[in-house]
Amino acid sequence: MYNLTRYRYWFFALSLVVIVPGLLALIFWHLNLGIDFTQGTTIDLRFQAGNISPTTIATIFEKNHAQDVSVYPVTSSGGDKANQYAYIEFNHAIGTKEEQTVLSRLQDPKYKLPGIKTPGGKSVYTLYLDGSGSHTTAFMVVLFTSPVTAQQVEAALQNLPPTDAPPTDTNGGSATSVTPTATTAPTATATAKATGTATATSTPTTTPSTTAQTFPVAVSQVKIGENDTTYQVNTQTDLITNDSSKINPILSDLRAKYGFVYIQDHTSVGPSVATETTRNAIIAVAAASLAILIYITIAFYRVGTLALRVRFGASAIIALLHDAFVVLGLWAIFGELFNFKVDTLFLTAILTVIGFSVHDTIVVFDRIRENLARRTSESFQTVVDTSLIQTLSRSLNTSLTVLLVLTAEALFGGASIQEFVLALLIGIASGTYSSIFNASMILYVWQTKEYRKWPAWFRHPYFRSKPQLPTQARPTAKARV
Repeated sequence: MYNLTRYRYWFFALSLVVIVPGLLALIFWHLNLGIDFTQGTTIDLRFQAGNISPTTIATIFEKNHAQDVSVYPVTSSGGDKANQYAYIEFNHAIGTKEEQTVLSRLQDPKYKLPGIKTPGGKSVYTLYLDGSGSHTTAFMVVLFTSPVTAQQVEAALQNLPPTDAPPTDTNGGSATSVTPTATTAPTATATAKATGTATATSTPTTTPSTTAQTFPVAVSQVKIGENDTTYQVNTQTDLITNDSSKINPILSDLRAKYGFVYIQDHTSVGPSVATETTRNAIIAVAAASLAILIYITIAFYRVGTLALRVRFGASAIIALLHDAFVVLGLWAIFGELFNFKVDTLFLTAILTVIGFSVHDTIVVFDRIRENLARRTSESFQTVVDTSLIQTLSRSLNTSLTVLLVLTAEALFGGASIQEFVLALLIGIASGTYSSIFNASMILYVWQTKEYRKWPAWFRHPYFRSKPQLPTQARPTAKARV
């Protein structure tokens, strides 16, 4: 039988080689926290045109004072065709009543247009400041149930009545809006999801208010088609505010560069929410570790004394903490070198790694428990070695299949999930190693109380001081005679 436990200190040394640089990076560089743990904004942008450059989007955001910007393109898998989307631009910002008039025209049977697929009869429109900042324009995005042409839409929107005043910000700012305005509820907004179907979401930041003043309005142009890619922009600057003064210049620059663009969805994280997320992440990891310890202690009730059961559980916890620190340490290094972020997806990866690590460890420990009952005449070292050999192929085969899938995802998956997949890939590989070569070795050293001999073990002959030769006794006076 192959004796794996004899190499236990080599296994421990390999783990230290991986963990120590990461711990130093955590101490001196810290983790590069994303907006989920600090504060900031996530914005999903959709464009009518194609050939959009994520680098250019990031440059435009940074030019408008957005900090720490990252852009991830995500291709939609919706079943709607591009020619079902109509982008309608007006020569003036329109109010909620005018928006309802436009929607009614588009659904009037006499114009023979397809039905509007937007749930609830709501649409999207965004207001832009023009280059001089003198007035705003607006456009609507309407999703039809079947393909349409620009001529059909233009014919339905001839001779529109004057528009009511557009929505104004709650703080008395200019009549500009970064979020679509609902036709029925003041706080609802309609957004087009990545699947191509617009849905209503709640946006409490803007409250429409109208006056008796009206403005002439007409359709400037209609374009058919939509880019099937959503561009997710993450920045640690809060861009979605009550007055929309931070996001509108960005939208104007994007409009000038690429044409029609609108905010499909957005999320803002404030400092209080980020602090709560950090606290909940720590609590989640601590609660999971405690639950695992309690579960193993109870499930291994037949293994022997309570002390031995606790050692099984504690060894599993040490192994999973090893895997967590491997990923955390590498992420501190990657954050410094490659600007990798720690976000809620990363937290999900850590918890998944913990679960997978414990799963593998339980497989090995359960076999040790069975062999302790069967091989009562054998030493604990022999039982551990036998159990490792019996479960080695199963653990490696199970992990290898997962690692192959994760490798394919890391190489060919979308940019928005590559860091998440890489964290899983590293963590599960580490979990496989620690379950086989660390957890059982820790249990062995603990159970046999070998740790009591560590001071003697560390005193290698090479490091010991050389023995002093005994000094000769000085001769007595009688001897000299």
